[in-house]
Amino acid sequence: MKHLNQADPAYIQAMTEYMAGNWKEAEVSFRNLHSSYPKSTFVLLNLGQIYYSLGQLDEAIDTYKTALDLDPDLGIGYYRLGVCYFRAGRLMKALEAFRRVTDSPNQSHAMASYFVGLISFFLGEDSNADEFFSAFRQVSKESMIANFFLAQIKLKHHAYQEALELLQELAAETPKFSEVHYMMAQAYYGLHQNTDAIRCLRKVLELNPGDERAKTKLTLMTDMDF
Repeated sequence: MKHLNQADPAYIQAMTEYMAGNWKEAEVSFRNLHSSYPKSTFVLLNLGQIYYSLGQLDEAIDTYKTALDLDPDLGIGYYRLGVCYFRAGRLMKALEAFRRVTDSPNQSHAMASYFVGLISFFLGEDSNADEFFSAFRQVSKESMIANFFLAQIKLKHHAYQEALELLQELAAETPKFSEVHYMMAQAYYGLHQNTDAIRCLRKVLELNPGDERAKTKLTLMTDMDF
């Protein structure tokens, strides 16, 4: 098997074009590299990324699948394949690819857990969504991206205190996100903390005066029109 030679002028040219974001030129160069090094998963991964950047999702998917045929344990290949499927709206295929990443003990990619959680959320699979959003938060504590969806699941299943803690974290980072304050009002109301619920609803109307839901709830809770 011919191994990839990083001193090859063709490789240097291809990588220069790739790093510069010159995708059309890089596509030609990496296709030529693939002809010279057909067993190189590195070349295939980069070629797949080029196709993805060009919006050629079918070509990207086929290229990543070729790389995975050569190395079935290539976790980054499954992750990138999942991203392609997700962008193409093929959620079940995306879920299958991301699960190959999360199920492997030798691969770690925090965003794979996020995507499994997100797809499960939209499929109405709350238990799976909860599991994988929680896993994402464990390995990426500084990120608040999963809090919003995880809090919705907690509210749906009346886990109000857990939802509130998630939303308080999120509100600290996104104080102008009115929907977060509305959800906090729901959590406080579920905990029978009506004063705090009213405070949050007032905040919603401060941020979004046209929110009819907040107006209706405030009217019901205070006997005042808003």
